[in-house]
Amino acid sequence: MQKVLVVDNLSPFTPDILACLDRLGVDHICKKYSDVSDLVYSRVILSGRRKNDSATNAANARIIKRCLENSLPVLGICYGAEIIALTLGGSLRRMPQAVQGPTKILPSGPNLLTGDKKSVTMYESHRLCVARLPDSFDVLASSEHCRYEMFAHKTKKICGTQFHPEKSDQDGLDLIESFLKL
Repeated sequence: MQKVLVVDNLSPFTPDILACLDRLGVDHICKKYSDVSDLVYSRVILSGRRKNDSATNAANARIIKRCLENSLPVLGICYGAEIIALTLGGSLRRMPQAVQGPTKILPSGPNLLTGDKKSVTMYESHRLCVARLPDSFDVLASSEHCRYEMFAHKTKKICGTQFHPEKSDQDGLDLIESFLKL
């Protein structure tokens, strides 16, 4: 397996993504969103973020479009999923209240990230969620909080998780490993 790029959008959980990749024995590099100039990697993981910022959004949108054009696999986590949806034609909504803590996620059926598991427990920490998926995406899982907890492009290897698999013990590690095998 080649090197994975982790795009750091200044999330407090970026070190957890790196720790998961270390546990899986995956060669990786982490770059701040504004320092990504080339995409010579085998896969890209977009982290969450701490605050809304137009420069972060613009840089991530460019990365997503380049990955789409070059058929480079992408996993967007929390904000990473939200910016994938926004960049490719979806929309977001503010939730009535912030969600934080372990949440039961219900896959809609067997899929490329959670296999045939009927449910997984994942850590959530967000105030926004995807309200409408782009037409080119399928919903893979939902929860009591969000209809689009996990989604994937219909033909490209582009996936999003509203939750944080990097904070979610074995279910999260299994999901990241599944993404790395795409």
